[in-house]
Amino acid sequence: MDRTEFLRSLIDTAGHGLEIGPSYNPLLPKSAGFDVRTADYTDAEGLRAKYLDNPHVDIAMIEPVDFVVTDRGLAGTVGERALFDYIVASHVIEHTPDMLGFLKDCEALLKPDGVLLLAVPDKRHCFDVLHPWSSTGAVLQAHLDGRRMPSPGAVWDDRAYNAVRGGAIGWSIGGQDPLRFFIDLPDALRALAKDTADGGYVDVHVWRFLPSSFRLIVNDLHALGEIALREQAFHDSVGNEFYVTMSRSGAGPDVDRLTLALRTLSENATIPV
Repeated sequence: MDRTEFLRSLIDTAGHGLEIGPSYNPLLPKSAGFDVRTADYTDAEGLRAKYLDNPHVDIAMIEPVDFVVTDRGLAGTVGERALFDYIVASHVIEHTPDMLGFLKDCEALLKPDGVLLLAVPDKRHCFDVLHPWSSTGAVLQAHLDGRRMPSPGAVWDDRAYNAVRGGAIGWSIGGQDPLRFFIDLPDALRALAKDTADGGYVDVHVWRFLPSSFRLIVNDLHALGEIALREQAFHDSVGNEFYVTMSRSGAGPDVDRLTLALRTLSENATIPV
């Protein structure tokens, strides 16, 4: 089956759902009859304006946005708790300034037996390849700091260390074309100066994961009592992403923490240089 069919197979799409950040490519379009509401950083008009001149985007696919997320966060914007049977977020969690806050919001919005489905980029196979992987401690610190925007350091890392392989920002497993920085250092300095001068929200990858490092973070957050959600199912990387479902009834990973930590080292060592 293709990616869309596969992701839909991981949840019960007959329920009432929330898709976060569908932009111009919803996994569960309302037009196809799915009982789904959507949340994004701007409304449909704003999304159409963003992609109006992009020849690779069909703006007719952009559907009405039900919840434009504000400073109140996702749960505060939606306003009701235990509302959804499932939540889908594809390539969203890595952008969240407060990853733990995002997971807590999803937990609050899910019904007791609800399921969170995440499609997450694998740093080995995308422009994050030269960055270190994120830690549970950094996730906790961002939550304690009440992060609502990416830190200046996160913006700098994005500008200075993002890479391409063979000119592409994402590639399939086994890609071995030469790596190079996306932009050179002078351009990175100019980009950071502009970001700083503008003072607005700068959308970057705040978090970077290998499959096992992500599973370890989620496991530790549950063990710490920070979230009730646990890993329900894990599917290893296909192309440049891996998939995780989480629920309150999830059993957690099928291996211990040390194994996940050692697998993280092994996974990172597979990156061709």
